[in-house]
Amino acid sequence: MPHIQLPYGRGALEFELDADMLDIKAQEDPSKKTLPPLACLKAALKNPHGTPPLHEIVARKASPSIVIVVDDQTRTPPTERMLTALLDELGENARDHITVLIACGTHQPPSDADMRRILGSYYGVLPVIIHDCDAPDLTAVGTTSRGTPVKLNSTYMNADIKILTGDITLHYYAGFGGGRKSILPGIAARETIQANHALLVHEQARTANLEGNPVHLDMMEAAYLAPPDFILNAICSAPDQIAQAYAGSFEQAFLQGVASARDLFCQTSDALYDLLIVSAGGAPKDSNLYQAAKAIENTYRAVAPGGTLLLVAECPEGVGDPLFAQWMDTYPTYAAAEKAILTRFVLGGHKAFYIRKVMELVDLVVVSELDIELLGRWQIPGFQSLEAALASIKKDIGKVGIVKKGLDTLLVPATA
Repeated sequence: MPHIQLPYGRGALEFELDADMLDIKAQEDPSKKTLPPLACLKAALKNPHGTPPLHEIVARKASPSIVIVVDDQTRTPPTERMLTALLDELGENARDHITVLIACGTHQPPSDADMRRILGSYYGVLPVIIHDCDAPDLTAVGTTSRGTPVKLNSTYMNADIKILTGDITLHYYAGFGGGRKSILPGIAARETIQANHALLVHEQARTANLEGNPVHLDMMEAAYLAPPDFILNAICSAPDQIAQAYAGSFEQAFLQGVASARDLFCQTSDALYDLLIVSAGGAPKDSNLYQAAKAIENTYRAVAPGGTLLLVAECPEGVGDPLFAQWMDTYPTYAAAEKAILTRFVLGGHKAFYIRKVMELVDLVVVSELDIELLGRWQIPGFQSLEAALASIKKDIGKVGIVKKGLDTLLVPATA
């Protein structure tokens, strides 16, 4: 009987599963094929796509102000290592001219503990600004062809040299994270983010797709209104493992990275699963249901109609978004949520729209620390142990699948 470990918060859930047809989806470990993480980042900086090396860009200006945009606490890029690689590339003289800008989008600002995790040894060393999407001093830079009014962080806009960092990951309606996403939604105004994200109802706005994807294309237009001078993006198979890194132009380096990310994160199944057990991937990816639900969207297509998708996500911060919870209460069916999202799109409501869609097709079960009564009110069976959840599934189970990194795995049937 296979012994299985699933990421859960900062630890793991361990269990044994007796199944005749068990398929465990695991990403290939790239650590034996690539350079150590810092060396990988430095190699990317020495071989940029579409731009001169960063130190040459900076050398063209006398004592330029430099802003480095980094991801917030909901992401897990190797930010500390990226800062080390960038500082080495920029040289000692540039250190006093650098400001770090944390791209929060509409997320809550990071706590002190979050800041220490994000910045590591640079906490308290480099000046830091936390982006506020509701700040009164955001800078208007134009409007996209799809009507999105673009307002961006003024520290970013006023800098002489603009650098984006982050990781290229799957995203369930932008196609992929990374690149332009550090600008929109990362350092944009709430109204900018709201207008862009309203495009997610389009059929091409889906995981791992950029072709004809209006969310992605709108983000690219917004980035071109205030283009960065340079980006450094990593593709991570685990928090301490960098599969590849790409640097240079925010478009060329990003698209090169997307090709590698697609190879790493996209998988197929030979047949549909009767039961698919999906871990969101552990902390911080399962910090709340709002974040962890992306794993549902990434994997539900591989579940047989009427089968069960069992999400494993600790969710110590609860649901994570009051509007998400409100919409789950207000719109108990997919039809109701779809009508509402098309009538009056709001951030948070879109997550309810996605979950209700999945619940039309498969049975959704959640193992977490969430309030079981709350989940029950939403017609989602909730449990605080995996054993209890598995025992509750009464139907005959044939093919069983396990996904250990649900936010970083797009799983689709081979015939899709």
